[in-house]
Amino acid sequence: MKKVLVIEDDVPLCWLLEKILKNSYEVVIMNDGMEAWSWLSDGNLPNLIISDLKMPSLDGLELLENLSNSGLFKNIPVIILSGYEDASKRKQCLELGAFTYLVKPFEPQSLVAEVDRALAFQGQKVMAN
Repeated sequence: MKKVLVIEDDVPLCWLLEKILKNSYEVVIMNDGMEAWSWLSDGNLPNLIISDLKMPSLDGLELLENLSNSGLFKNIPVIILSGYEDASKRKQCLELGAFTYLVKPFEPQSLVAEVDRALAFQGQKVMAN
């Protein structure tokens, strides 16, 4: 089963994301970017990361920068969740390698479709290499 790392500081949203994804994916929940970075640095490799943009200690942008600068994690697709429709933040996230940028509140079906699309795209990249 593919592993999805969810990084979100809103506990009810974590519950919802786990409920939406748990039938198809192994879901790992972290409540801030630093906790997630530590988990990744311990050798854990998810197939996909879903990250909030605004978090304490290490926000979504800093996490994206760290991921894109690391050889080991840069090919993991990242879906950014944000409470704000901000064109400059969206552009910045995509330039740093985010797969997509979704605005909260989102439709659960849209999130599942983006997760499936990101994982299919990752599979194609791996096969091409």
